[in-house]
Amino acid sequence: METTISPNKWALLPLLVFLVLFIGAGVWYDDFYKFPVLIAALIALIVAAIMTKGSVTQTVERIALGAGNPDILVMVFIFLLAGIFSGTANAIGAVDATVNAALTFLPPSLLMSGLFVIAAFISMAMGTSTGTIAALAPIALGVHEETGANVALAAASVVGGAMFGDNLSFISDTTIAAVRTQKTNMRDKFRTNFWIVLPAAIVTVIALAFVSGAGEVVDAKAFEWYKLVPYLAVIILALFGMNVILVLLSGTVLAGVIGMLDGSFGLSGFTQAMAEGLMGMAEISILTLLMGGLVALITYNGGISYLKERLTRRVSSKKGAEFSMAALVSATNVSTANNTISILVAGPIAAEIADSYGIERKKSASILDIFSCGVQGIIPYGAQLLIAAELTKTASPELIPYLFYPFLLFICGAVAILIGFPLKSASEEEKVA
Repeated sequence: METTISPNKWALLPLLVFLVLFIGAGVWYDDFYKFPVLIAALIALIVAAIMTKGSVTQTVERIALGAGNPDILVMVFIFLLAGIFSGTANAIGAVDATVNAALTFLPPSLLMSGLFVIAAFISMAMGTSTGTIAALAPIALGVHEETGANVALAAASVVGGAMFGDNLSFISDTTIAAVRTQKTNMRDKFRTNFWIVLPAAIVTVIALAFVSGAGEVVDAKAFEWYKLVPYLAVIILALFGMNVILVLLSGTVLAGVIGMLDGSFGLSGFTQAMAEGLMGMAEISILTLLMGGLVALITYNGGISYLKERLTRRVSSKKGAEFSMAALVSATNVSTANNTISILVAGPIAAEIADSYGIERKKSASILDIFSCGVQGIIPYGAQLLIAAELTKTASPELIPYLFYPFLLFICGAVAILIGFPLKSASEEEKVA
């Protein structure tokens, strides 16, 4: 049995190395592809391994356990299935058909707002931001290719909507983790959470329409309605609450059947399209595994414990306690690049703080979910931005200036803490007294 290692700020050094190599090199060369992100992650992992006590075998086993975390492996599996669906749908012309349908019914100024709203609904239904982004990012790229719209803005619109749905969905891992760690009611958490983030969503929709401007007038091309079926099926199945893996598999099968019936490809062409889509997700899948191993070593070496200690030791008021929860889950998310894991790590401490300062558990659950989703939606090495960048052929840091919703989450969350939302009614105050 391994002994617990004391909090250690230097355990966070490998994460800093990764950020300097990935973001620093991109800024230095003005090209985020100049220094491969996989090499940056590998170097950071090697630094973490050198800093880890124990034999090489033990260190490698810890890396393997981190990479083999169920959350990590499920994420990778979703990436691969999303790539298969995307490759098959693209091969039959489903992406082009969907883009032209959008151009037919939406004015150019509302295309970005439309992407945000659609992503929000799908993510809320499926309970996964990564699955939503994987399904809709090719549409964002198609909008860019057809209209000349800013591809980073289009991708960011999808990411923002996906994070809105992920934060509120009843079947999202983050929501479930927040509710369980705070031992509160899902419905109460949803109500509290919804009224905090609704202003952020409304402002985002308006801002996207404003930033998009009038847009370039583009005549929609003719398209076959039946090619919309794979994407419509994904949306409908998601809204009915089907598991994201089954949703993507169903979409792939539908796209394959349509492609073989209309002559887009034969059986061999179908399998080839699937293979090409799968291989397109190879880089992000490997990166996710490397980051899982890196986080495992940072945790073992005391990095996460250090964050806990530093961010919770000077709490002296209810508002300060709530801000400490927000800071803890945010810092943990920056270190782990996984909002579910960050909630699971920060949750027990947040529960203790909530009890000590009389904070309602539905509020502490909302704080954990809101701030973790906000961070996850803007870190360039998080799965959401990486997959959006991968599928839209851009670089994740380029999306950051257009991520209106995740940044507004911080503002709305902070305002809710400052004004003491949700406000207690007079009768509730009497009960507390």
